[in-house]
Amino acid sequence: MKLRTVYLKVNDMAASTLFWQKLLEREPHKQSGKWTEFMIDTIRLGLLLNDFGDEYSGSSSVPVFEFEEHALHAFVKRAKENGAVVVVDGLEIEAMKSIVLSSPDGHEFELCMCHA
Repeated sequence: MKLRTVYLKVNDMAASTLFWQKLLEREPHKQSGKWTEFMIDTIRLGLLLNDFGDEYSGSSSVPVFEFEEHALHAFVKRAKENGAVVVVDGLEIEAMKSIVLSSPDGHEFELCMCHA
């Protein structure tokens, strides 16, 4: 078994696609009015248009992106420049070595130096 896709429900496909496109610095792998998908190595990060009326603010699932330290800080900076806000900054905590941010949609995502 392998993990194929993690997806987030979004209310504004254009704005959400633009945020993740700028943050990930890559074009979508697949895109339609109701679905956008970015390839990150072998995993797909999907955006699903919430056109079925679900009430939500963000989600309780948190994708985790792993980085080398030098790349992490540039990614955090780019995330903030594109509208992400810091939820938990554990970069200064020895045991954590990660930071949790929230996208403009309210979806949390974690950036870590998990391997170190």
